[in-house]
Amino acid sequence: MREDGIFSTLIKRGVSVFEYDTVGSTNTEARAYAQNGGIAPALFIANEQTAGRGRLGRSFYSPADTGLYMTLLLDVTGDVASSVVRITTCAAVATARSIEECTGISVAIKWVNDIYIDGKKICGILAQNFEANGKRYVMIGVGINLSTGDFPEEIKGIAASLGVENAPLVARKLANSIGVNLMDIYERVKNGDILYIEEYKRRSAVIGRAVIYTVGNKQGSGIAENIDQNGALYVRLDNGGLEILNSGEISLRIKKEDEK
Repeated sequence: MREDGIFSTLIKRGVSVFEYDTVGSTNTEARAYAQNGGIAPALFIANEQTAGRGRLGRSFYSPADTGLYMTLLLDVTGDVASSVVRITTCAAVATARSIEECTGISVAIKWVNDIYIDGKKICGILAQNFEANGKRYVMIGVGINLSTGDFPEEIKGIAASLGVENAPLVARKLANSIGVNLMDIYERVKNGDILYIEEYKRRSAVIGRAVIYTVGNKQGSGIAENIDQNGALYVRLDNGGLEILNSGEISLRIKKEDEK
């Protein structure tokens, strides 16, 4: 860790901070740390990932010097509020807040775990629970495209970046801010305060929009009507029925105007 004070707020709260130039995945580093007896909370941040991971087994493009790639590891042993959906929605609000605090750029949340700007994805969030040494952990991986200009062909049409200058410095400031905001939100949730879900809904990129979802081999479409206090998405189907979607093996996309 560099002694420049950027992570002083997290460190004062007992968070260990580990910085890397290049790693396979910060989530992998966090899991190994816990399995080897490391003490949470801990933050892992890298300038580059060679095997960044997204939801549903997808990869996350993580080139050097252009993005934030971080994982916050929390010990949630005994916590009743630590479902993956809950943690993911907390992380989405924390990330959106921090982006605005650190860059002044307003962003929207695409249910359940992506951050969008101008209809394109600039950030993905991956929360995973696991057990190690008799304890239960959750690791929250956050990847943000800060100044990435060239994307692989398969994501070129759907990915974008914030377009900030001095991305490595912004990345470290964002990591500290996201860690602080996420821990603050989660502490309130553990005490029964779930008001953050109203902010999640205000920032939603999908409520009121036509969406297409896929659950396993089943596909449906309709209008996203609401997000409940548990983070589930309510979709009013084209046939008038109601589908309640929970995070997991679900793919969701906003329907384009030219799709029938």
